[in-house]
Amino acid sequence: MISQAQQGDEILLIGWDFSLEMILTQKFGQFPQLQTFLESAHGNGASVRMLATPPNSSNGDTAAQVAEATARKLEAFIDDQLPAGSSHHQKSVLVKLKERTHLFVGGMDVALGRRKWFDVHAEIIGLGASLGRKTLEERWESVRPPLGGLSFTQKSLPSPDGDAHRVQFVRTYPPFPQDTTGWKRAYAKDGEHTYYSLMSRAIASATKSIYIEEQFFVAMGPAPKRLNPAGGSSPRQRSDVPDVPDTFERLLQDAIGRGVKVVVVAANKVRPIAHHDPSGRDALVRSLADPKNPPVLLQPRPDSWFVHSKTWIFDDEFVLIGSGNFWPQSFVSVQQPSESEFGVAFTSKADGASLGFPKASYARALRIKLWERLKHNRDPGYTFPRDVSMSFDDEVKELRKPIGGVDCFEEMK
Repeated sequence: MISQAQQGDEILLIGWDFSLEMILTQKFGQFPQLQTFLESAHGNGASVRMLATPPNSSNGDTAAQVAEATARKLEAFIDDQLPAGSSHHQKSVLVKLKERTHLFVGGMDVALGRRKWFDVHAEIIGLGASLGRKTLEERWESVRPPLGGLSFTQKSLPSPDGDAHRVQFVRTYPPFPQDTTGWKRAYAKDGEHTYYSLMSRAIASATKSIYIEEQFFVAMGPAPKRLNPAGGSSPRQRSDVPDVPDTFERLLQDAIGRGVKVVVVAANKVRPIAHHDPSGRDALVRSLADPKNPPVLLQPRPDSWFVHSKTWIFDDEFVLIGSGNFWPQSFVSVQQPSESEFGVAFTSKADGASLGFPKASYARALRIKLWERLKHNRDPGYTFPRDVSMSFDDEVKELRKPIGGVDCFEEMK
């Protein structure tokens, strides 16, 4: 899509990590495709913009990537509108072509070294993409003047008309620091925890199953500080925290206690991860133990691909994909400033035919697709059964089956 951009089209990249020299697909050969295609789009008259978080100990040299893009006449900036110790962790790409707008949201960075990682991104098209664009433009306009002098965030959108998917975008932003000397950010003064709000409501509402595919999966600690009255502010404020009793781990305990089947696949904790304390995993696993309804808590073997996904599927009906990890930095601003996060939740009237599982719900088909590709690490030719009559428990048993006598997973203990 980037290579197709022409006069009047738009490309906006929002990232925690960037590699302009990355190879997007092997079919075009071994040359810096992202850089080449962005330059080509700019040369054809498209608007090309790039916004990166400041460099830190684990996201590469984003300042060098921005400088390289600027040298190639692309509009690129570092977004340093952050409290000390925080970062913008959002990972999105917007491509607006003449016939359609595409928005990609999820856990993937536009960066090198990720081919042997499990990751998930959602592509939203049409009206949903235009709605999600408002989040990206809000950040951009706080760094640079809005395109054409008119804020994109103020543009109205037409009403949906029979769309198969219904989407909702959620965010995390830490509140402004007490000392705002030199502070630039113009939005979310009191912070925003709509990501936390939606996640907590979804856990509390689940009745059958919760699937989590996650990088960290550690104890969350305190919930966001509540500023709004019970029931929410009137009018609603983006900083409102929902009327739920406790933190994610307590909500998951409650779900397990009422019979909800919980399955988690998280990154193996022996893999080195910057600023990550593995003991937080152990504490969370212990807290979820339940002899009557034990959760299935798995991590790929140490020699498997690295799990970087941030995906939740509730009751095989409701999906949340984004940049937020199951750890405090992604959802709360209590013991330290949270990172900025961006996610998309959706339900669908469509079945799973486009994912190779007709007659199943779209969310169930997505879960099976994710489970299939987890097992591809051991056998690229493996096919997960597409049997609509199988129970959730039967599908979990299939997930746990060894391949060639080797278990694909280890249990978290």
